[in-house]
Amino acid sequence: MNETLRTSIADKFRNTPLGFSRIRRNLEIVRFSDSETEIFLKKIILSTLLENIDTKGKNHYFKCFEYNAILTVNAHSFTIITAKKIDNR
Repeated sequence: MNETLRTSIADKFRNTPLGFSRIRRNLEIVRFSDSETEIFLKKIILSTLLENIDTKGKNHYFKCFEYNAILTVNAHSFTIITAKKIDNR
């Protein structure tokens, strides 16, 4: 992963309203609108350190400690597949 690709993902990622709903529930930001959720996800992507981004197969995994979140992004379509909180156990 490099800075150019990370910025491109932040600018071009997409999701459906149902996907945003699932992300809000998983990240416990249920009061956010779709547009607020999109802004929040962009912050997570841009705040993730390059060394905390893994690419395995067809997905990129963004592990952002600042926002306590892990995002799984499809490498081809830039769709956010899943989002979850980091398990701090």
